[in-house]
Amino acid sequence: MKNQTLNQLQQLNLSPNEAKVYLALIESGLTSAGEIIKKTRLHRSVVYETFDKLLERKLITKLTKQHIAHFQALEPDRLLQNIHRQAAIAENLIGDLKKLAQTNDSEITIYEGAESYRRFWLESMERMPIGSIDYVAGSVGQGWYEFMGEKALQEYFKIAKKRNISWKMIVFDKDDYEKTFLSNYPGFHWQCRFINRPLAKEGNFNVFGTESVILHSATELIVIEVKNKSLVKVFQNLFDILWESGADI
Repeated sequence: MKNQTLNQLQQLNLSPNEAKVYLALIESGLTSAGEIIKKTRLHRSVVYETFDKLLERKLITKLTKQHIAHFQALEPDRLLQNIHRQAAIAENLIGDLKKLAQTNDSEITIYEGAESYRRFWLESMERMPIGSIDYVAGSVGQGWYEFMGEKALQEYFKIAKKRNISWKMIVFDKDDYEKTFLSNYPGFHWQCRFINRPLAKEGNFNVFGTESVILHSATELIVIEVKNKSLVKVFQNLFDILWESGADI
């Protein structure tokens, strides 16, 4: 029982020594430091240091009785009051931190290797708001599908359909690979336009809403994600120009 109580006090952000001294005061009532030293078997200097920390937390009080310092635990309800106070501080802090995060110029994350590569594409579908469009500039042909693998592809399109996320894709040849491949995933919404300019399928860029630009290699397992709203607008404008120049397939 006592060990369980000590563990629970530590879960409320009391150190092991603070938990021991506090529990000893709860059990003893108003008492001297000497009694707590005997009860906890902690060194004298450690007990006095712990008293100072508990006083600062407003969990105990100090009284002088016959010129000797005595200590007493205050009502245990103060533990809960401290938690509420910390929660209020955290709530205000989170708001301030979010504002600071929004002022950051950019955030760049690189995903390399098969596991990281597949995880990015799956998590991207979870992160995008429901009903979003993934703007894809340039087909990567068979490479992307082979890198992903059938199991990850099934999961990718399952999430996309569930969250109503669709593709708008610009391709530069009419080999019809995308159309043939995507027919394997009925219910997934996509649009495609063609620009007659044969290019090597070495990569493309994606625009995820207003959040990020994705630079993707079609020849190696690497994705570069750039979160920068100004840069997103630049790439979105480029995509829109290409889209307007393309013909429906």
